Amino acid sequence: MNLFQKAKNISNIDSLIHIGGHKGEEIERYKSLNLKNVIYVEPIKKFAKEIENKIKNLENFSVLAIGLGSEDKEDEINIAEDNHSGSSSIFSPRPSSIEFVNKEKIIVKKFSSLDLPVLDLAIIDTQGYELEVLKGFEEKINDFKFLIVEFSNYEGYIGQVTYDRLNKFLNSSNFFMISQIKNVKKVLKNKNGGSYGDALYVNSNYLSSRRIAISRLHFLIVNNVISDLFVKFSKFNTYKMLFKKLIKK
Repeated sequence: MNLFQKAKNISNIDSLIHIGGHKGEEIERYKSLNLKNVIYVEPIKKFAKEIENKIKNLENFSVLAIGLGSEDKEDEINIAEDNHSGSSSIFSPRPSSIEFVNKEKIIVKKFSSLDLPVLDLAIIDTQGYELEVLKGFEEKINDFKFLIVEFSNYEGYIGQVTYDRLNKFLNSSNFFMISQIKNVKKVLKNKNGGSYGDALYVNSNYLSSRRIAISRLHFLIVNNVISDLFVKFSKFNTYKMLFKKLIKK
């Protein structure tokens, strides 16, 4: 919601799509925002049904029981145990304390192949599959004002996109990181840990050339070892104060 508010300070948000809806934990929050259209996408059948039951009396809410990706296909999703079911992913997980006890066949569609209205915001939380989802937007990515995307600088799932590659793709699609919420598991990343979180990307149509330049510099500074040291061991993130000053000038 912090990132949502920062986006709304740039331009109004009337509609969103939440890709990787899990059990619809945000429904009450979305209701409070008086949005005209909220679409959930959740490929695991029992979770999609749970969302459907929660929104059955809400005319402006809907759910699609599919996955999104870079091509139309059938696939399988690895389902994590109940307490960690939000960690379910199409990608195979690396060994960890989370158990993946089942697999389920799912239908995957490209966003561009769906007959959906233009939406202001896409929230993408797909456990490493974010780049595949974004590739499937194709030219329709330009219709969005904002993207809130989950990121990781290490491969918690085999084959998942790392943050550097994700950022390069989004920059090439004319979206630029304005703010992020980052957690640091390990300052020196390896295949078992690093930093992860959620980032707000804004369509360049809503940014000045100066703000885009600041965004590029911002990304480089806040996503390195020194920055992760600050996040993990210090309560004072001085780089945040610096960029707030730059933005206000």
